Amino acid sequence: MRTIIRYIAFIILAGATAAPASALNLSSGVERGIRKRLAGLGLTDYVLDLNVRVPVPGFNGAPAVDLWATIIRPVPDKKLPVILLATPYRRENFLPYVENLLSHEYTVMVVDIRGTGSSAGQWVSFDPVEQNDIVHIIDEWIPLQSWSDGRVGMIGPSYCAIIQLLAAGRVARDESGEPLHLKASMPIEALSDAYRDIVMQGGNLDLGFIPLWIFGIDMGALKTPLLLEDAGLFPDEDVLEEAAAIEQSHREQIATNFGWIMDYGHAADGTFYDLRSPMIYWPLKPEPGWDFLQGDFVIPEKLPVFLASGWFDLFLRGTLNNYSFGLSRHAAADKSLLVGQWYHEDGALWSGIDGFMEGSIQARWFDWKIKGVADPFMAEFPVLLYVMGAEKWRAEKSWPLPAARVRNQTLFLTRQKPSAIRGDWFSVINREFNYSLTDNVSGLDAGEGTPVLIHNPDQLHGKTSRSQVRWGGRMSTTWQDALIDERQDEVGVLTFTTEPLQQDLEIAGPLLLSFWARTAFDRPLKQEAVQKTIGLIKKIFNVDTNLLLDLMDREDVQWVIEVNDVFPEGRAKNITSGWLSAWHRPYDPDESMTCLIKTPGP
Repeated sequence: MRTIIRYIAFIILAGATAAPASALNLSSGVERGIRKRLAGLGLTDYVLDLNVRVPVPGFNGAPAVDLWATIIRPVPDKKLPVILLATPYRRENFLPYVENLLSHEYTVMVVDIRGTGSSAGQWVSFDPVEQNDIVHIIDEWIPLQSWSDGRVGMIGPSYCAIIQLLAAGRVARDESGEPLHLKASMPIEALSDAYRDIVMQGGNLDLGFIPLWIFGIDMGALKTPLLLEDAGLFPDEDVLEEAAAIEQSHREQIATNFGWIMDYGHAADGTFYDLRSPMIYWPLKPEPGWDFLQGDFVIPEKLPVFLASGWFDLFLRGTLNNYSFGLSRHAAADKSLLVGQWYHEDGALWSGIDGFMEGSIQARWFDWKIKGVADPFMAEFPVLLYVMGAEKWRAEKSWPLPAARVRNQTLFLTRQKPSAIRGDWFSVINREFNYSLTDNVSGLDAGEGTPVLIHNPDQLHGKTSRSQVRWGGRMSTTWQDALIDERQDEVGVLTFTTEPLQQDLEIAGPLLLSFWARTAFDRPLKQEAVQKTIGLIKKIFNVDTNLLLDLMDREDVQWVIEVNDVFPEGRAKNITSGWLSAWHRPYDPDESMTCLIKTPGP
């Protein structure tokens, strides 16, 4: 009742004004914003349904609930294809992502995922329950609406991309394997393996992104449900009670959501992450016997899919793996790939490409695959890659690039010292740890001494690195990239550097580093700062032990590898990076290099 009273007080105060009733604009702020944007697009004759109730059935023990959506129909008296975007980030925030498609005669629908935004239920983050919700909307709900012609396309970045691929694995299809209603998909920045792509990369718990991500979704779910926005000055008691119940359920799920990153059961690769990974719907399963829950479902080879990512995106590995393996049975004309120079946030918007912000590129894909409008360029060149350094786009016919155009090259870490770079302060300051990287090693390495890295726990690395921007999931700008100098990050660590390259070198494809290391713990790991942090976590969360605490207190080594481009004056710019915790290393007692990684990838 307290929540209901608070809503009533807010509504009465908002309506208290000296203006006559006839002068009041009773539409909500969200609705006014939408109508203003649509006016800017030149749309005048359309139907806006700000809050549409979408019932979804129970599944796998989860109850039936009502989801809430916003639907905009650009041609009120005509059945049109529907472009669906499902998001946990509140639908009002993602409406601008699809509004430009209205000008191309597509109805757009943005829905709050279960347990987020205005939607009821428990947020389960990609769980089969959530997948089933979206499949129900595609196959059962949209086709029954009077304004739908039964054809559906999906679009969206990051989370909104991952759920597309998961839903695609379970949608209804005809005897030939063609989806009955889902006719095209455009996942932008989608992981393929939840465990390795984001949560536990190389055995390292991602505390730089995951906690903030969960916190952001939960905080967004605690905001006033949008269903109150068009309830008028004096909403019905039923509406107030429903809004209060939704907010209360969202509040109660917070502890459960944060428990995902503290549960010991989530430290190991297993079904919790498998069920949330698009790779379980690849036509070639990652492992024999992966038939739990999804049965024989796969991403339909007759579903056209347009994947996109950035070279510095969190989910580049996942995107490329989804393309190579998830779409391995697709015809060339039914799969497209675009990789730009982006990080995660600017990659979601294809920053710098006007055609994306205008909606023309998305419309070309959907027009081709849903409406049958031929697109000769997309058909001939399904792959578009941004070549960094050359700073230009290049159209390709396949990915990976044809073997005839690629040369495998091996470089070796050595004990030899590299040539100093004139005017480079790093060559002097870090000389003790600087070694050569070469492709010409014959016989024994003639250098003296095995490279030794002495780790100082008080000296944190990564703050000034380009990879810090990348793995934090943020957006970079040209000026930020220009300021980044990896040398600041490399002081005190081992570096292996080639001699100056005599010609341009283009790196196209996965990089692999194999090395052997021996570790000695010469000082206790239980530093005072670590123990204080552990004590604080125990107090705040009322826990005695959990995954997070164990990882902080474990005798372990995390190897971080960066590949950098060194400029003539010595400045270094990051190309790519990765890391591996010793407890996740490829290892067997016979010291063979048997790989423990399920899925291939860069």
